[in-house]
Formats: sequence, C-alpha cells, structure tokens
Amino acid sequence: MGYDIGDFVIGKITQIRPYALFLSFEDGSSGLLHISEISDSYVRDIEKIGTIGDSLKVKVIEKDPYNGFLRLSYKQVPESERYSSHVSNERRIPEQDELGFSSLANKLPEWIENTLEKARKKDD
Repeated sequence: MGYDIGDFVIGKITQIRPYALFLSFEDGSSGLLHISEISDSYVRDIEKIGTIGDSLKVKVIEKDPYNGFLRLSYKQVPESERYSSHVSNERRIPEQDELGFSSLANKLPEWIENTLEKARKKDD
C-alpha cells in the first residue's frame, strides 16, 4: 500500500525522544515526527504530546524514496481534525495564548507603558 506526500494518517507512537516521536502505521511503514512539526508554539516537553501506544493523526510531508521512511507533521493537520477519538484531549498541545504567552511584539508596548508609569510615580 504505502502513503504519499500530503496524506493524513493515524499512527501509533512507538518511541519518544527529546527531539521527536516515532510512529508506526497499519501498512507497516514508520516515520518521524520532529518536535518542530508538532506546533508553531514552543514545545517544552515532548512527552506531554503522547505516550507509547497512543494514536496520533499526522500529515506525511516527506517520504524517503529508498526505504519509504516518512517525515511527518502534526501542525499541518487541520485543527478540526487534530484531536481524533484516538487522542485524548488532555494530551492536546496547548496553544500559545492558553499558556499565557504573547509574542514580544505584542507585549513590548505594555512593558514600555508600565516602565514609564513607574518612572512617573518616582518623579512625583
């Protein structure tokens, strides 16, 4: 059978490393989900994404022509399809805003205003 680039497939997590998850698929193929393809936000602990044996829906983004090894992406799976019944909501990746972080560009004006306000209070 085999999967093609662009296919969305559900695989089982077989190994967890600090930099990636390894998945296996029903057709016998396997692939790597690098930490950079999990989320656009910073992923602090890859082990919070899932444990060995969990199923995860991913997109095939590359395929080795010689051995069929797949390179995978989770962040390219449409958000409405990310959390299948195979993946518990407790393990879903929190979005940046859920963690209370905003980009530096968004926070900078607030920090400047707070600093100016403190300086004004010192002058009074």
